[in-house]
Amino acid sequence: MTTSHQPGRPDEARDDDRTLDPGEIVTVNSDHDAHRNTPRNQAFVIIDSFWHPKYAMAALGGDGLEWRNQPRAWLQPVSPTQLRQARNPDGDIIYVVD
Repeated sequence: MTTSHQPGRPDEARDDDRTLDPGEIVTVNSDHDAHRNTPRNQAFVIIDSFWHPKYAMAALGGDGLEWRNQPRAWLQPVSPTQLRQARNPDGDIIYVVD
């Protein structure tokens, strides 16, 4: 018989299912029009949660533009120690995940 969870971890949620906290760093994995020109490894910071599983976020080091109602399925949490400063094709400073 198989189960949907690993032995010894029955109550632990998968990382991609857990609720994100304000201040958490994520990348976006989506081909949606709003993210089509966003580098796949660009870092965003979670601002707030609206109607779970949707979130508000802003580009880390960006112009302060808030992106609302981003589905949790698109967002991948990352460790802040993986961040580095880079430039996008327009020459603007962004933060990316290595």
